[in-house]
Amino acid sequence: MRERFFFLFVIGMFLLFEFSSCDDKFKPTQTNLNAEDSPSQESWNSKVIFSDSGNTKAILNAGHISVYTNKGYTLIDSGAVVDFFRDGVKVSTLEGKKGKIDDRTKDIEIFDSVFVVNNEGSELRTQKLLWNNKSQKVSSNEFVRIKTSAETIEGIGFESDQNLKNYKIYKVSGMFSK
Repeated sequence: MRERFFFLFVIGMFLLFEFSSCDDKFKPTQTNLNAEDSPSQESWNSKVIFSDSGNTKAILNAGHISVYTNKGYTLIDSGAVVDFFRDGVKVSTLEGKKGKIDDRTKDIEIFDSVFVVNNEGSELRTQKLLWNNKSQKVSSNEFVRIKTSAETIEGIGFESDQNLKNYKIYKVSGMFSK
């Protein structure tokens, strides 16, 4: 009789522990995420084409893109390369580690190790660059360095057409060669 009582006691305790632990197994994970802080879409190793009336203006390639529809912008956080076109011909390439696209205007802001090169080999380096979709111009309020075959110019702030042919640099310093 003792053995039977002991056996029923052990079985009862086992069932008690088993049922009491079931509550934790089926509870959903609790998070403090706000839906507005989460992207509505994400993509990896993506290509985005910016066009107007069927004409390609720019092509963006990025490692990771997060679209925030409610906030009206798209973030690029693992490398961005943008090829710019005029009349179907690539005129320049822009690279940076991170970026932000205004979904309404399609303006692109690239920052962190920004590098631009045009078809003639002119180079621009800065930490932040804005491409204005409407005007097809690039600008920066940061330190910039432009290197061409004839000169290297540095300054704070600049604006240019997207192919770096007609540019203005503010607060200029640099070296000129003949």
